[in-house]
Amino acid sequence: MNDKQQILSTVSLFHGFNDGAISVIPLLFPIFKIIFDLSYTQIGAITSGGLAISLISQLCIGRISDKKNYRTLLSTGILILSASMLFFTTAQGFLTVMLAMFILRFGSSFFHPLGIGLISRTFKKQNLDSAMGIQSGFGDLGAFLAVLTTLYIAELKGWQFPFYIWSFCGIIILFTGILLTRSTDETYFRYNQSHHQKQTVSEAFREWKTMMRKMKVFVPLLIISGAIWGVTVSYLPLYLDETTNLLLPIIGLLVSCWIGIGTIISFFYGRIQHIIGRRKLLTIAYLFTGLSSISIILTPSIPLIIAMIFLLGISSFLTFPALFSFISEATHESKEGKTFGYTFTLQLGGGTVFLFLSGAIADILGIWIPFAFLGISSLFATFLLLITHKQSSISFS
Repeated sequence: MNDKQQILSTVSLFHGFNDGAISVIPLLFPIFKIIFDLSYTQIGAITSGGLAISLISQLCIGRISDKKNYRTLLSTGILILSASMLFFTTAQGFLTVMLAMFILRFGSSFFHPLGIGLISRTFKKQNLDSAMGIQSGFGDLGAFLAVLTTLYIAELKGWQFPFYIWSFCGIIILFTGILLTRSTDETYFRYNQSHHQKQTVSEAFREWKTMMRKMKVFVPLLIISGAIWGVTVSYLPLYLDETTNLLLPIIGLLVSCWIGIGTIISFFYGRIQHIIGRRKLLTIAYLFTGLSSISIILTPSIPLIIAMIFLLGISSFLTFPALFSFISEATHESKEGKTFGYTFTLQLGGGTVFLFLSGAIADILGIWIPFAFLGISSLFATFLLLITHKQSSISFS
């Protein structure tokens, strides 16, 4: 296994654990609500507070990462994540659950700017799309395993047992990553320090504004893709429960299948992109994401709804590696962590606002609203890519 394969293997394993660990918590909120007597307001505070920690931490970690050793920082994040999973088992009530969530969200903030940035730096000149698809697929696989197993294990062994399993897996994955990269060339993990200059706050703000202006075509795309996960996981079970006669276990299985089909297609992203091209693939992916989202709320047929859920999984999960590949090609090697820190802060923040507004309007007009918004915004993304077809890339230089 050469240096690049070692890095891809390690980042993929870290991504799987990172996204899986994050996915465990929302699944257990119904149990936490009962055993800790949590109100919906307290659950909202735990969730929104955790998101706020992620937004701030990703931005800060991304900014400092290009001056540090990526392997050390990535390993630190996985260690904190593993510790947070163990800390959840000691929770006694609202405050300790919230503290555990804050620690988990801080630990999870290391991976995306660093892991994606490291893949970007390592594969920028060769096999970029394939590597992005593989590491993205492993992240989806971790989330799929969490959704598929967490509640079953909690019912069988108790609510603390999933945390013990994920904490143990995190330590195993951490040491596996360290062993895999023990002989890897250090230049992959640390960029030449001479390229870094200290910035004032005003200089950093001007740099951010310049980057957002040059990314203007991709800003709405990142927000829309950031909203896909939250809308589907949060509102699809509620929509199916309210509008169909499907049993809750079947609804849970359908959500798992949505993630599962997305995981599989992510692994094949590199090959698909090689055949039809990245920009065309991204355009088609948003088109079918929009059509499938709208079809879910228009069709009265359960078999057709299920087919549209599968189509939504295929199309929506392809947008992530495609967007990251575009951004990678436009990013200088000395600014990988900073750029992806901005990118994921934008994606998470924009997606959170999208999710909140969808839910607020759904209270007034109905549970179909989130998928209507997702469908319309995805079709807008398709239109945006079509009218900017001559702009094949972006540049931050």
